[in-house]
Amino acid sequence: MGFGLAMVFFGVPFTAFSYWILSSVPLTALGLACVILGATIMLTPSSPVPIKVIRAMVEGSCVSVEALLEEFNVTEKAFYLPPREGRVYVFVPLRSNPHLPGAGEVMRVPMRVITEAGGCPGLLIFPPGSELMRLSGLSSGSGLEDALRHVLVDFVEAVESVKAVGEGGRVVVDLVKPRIRTGFPRFRMVLGSLVTSIAGCVLASCLEVPIVFDEEQADEERVRAVFRVIP
Repeated sequence: MGFGLAMVFFGVPFTAFSYWILSSVPLTALGLACVILGATIMLTPSSPVPIKVIRAMVEGSCVSVEALLEEFNVTEKAFYLPPREGRVYVFVPLRSNPHLPGAGEVMRVPMRVITEAGGCPGLLIFPPGSELMRLSGLSSGSGLEDALRHVLVDFVEAVESVKAVGEGGRVVVDLVKPRIRTGFPRFRMVLGSLVTSIAGCVLASCLEVPIVFDEEQADEERVRAVFRVIP
């Protein structure tokens, strides 16, 4: 915005000076080009899709996930899988299993809605946060906390701040002042709240190993989510 305004302020007097004083057609054309370019920059929105629209789309996409979880009466916690073909997926076991599938087993699950990993039947779901990862332009090799901040704070403005701490095979993520929420109880129980689910997608992408949503504690001001890393 500021650069565009500067271009207009420079271009207008430069065009007038070049035309009336110097009588130079090339310099006049250059001044007009500066005015047009500056005006174009000023009129172009900094974000092609408004943040509020992105938030609404993400919240709306939870409806189909909730319906699927309700249909199969899912109660087990979700596995967030590393990107496959550029997208993070979630594997959700359909029944309680004291022996969780290994990392290699869940990473090789067939790409279909009803699937299985290591003999454990489950659903393969495309979570809302997966598409946010792609749209945010998150660069590979980003640090864990930097990646969470880029997606959740800078891109979608879903929270005010975020902090991540790894401890003994777990990752604890603190999300301050969440701005997007979901009222779907099954979604929250299986995948975590919406900001937690987005964080799970970021963690699986950065760590490149399956991440299991373990638990979360939430109030109006803060969400504390715990994930287990499947080695």
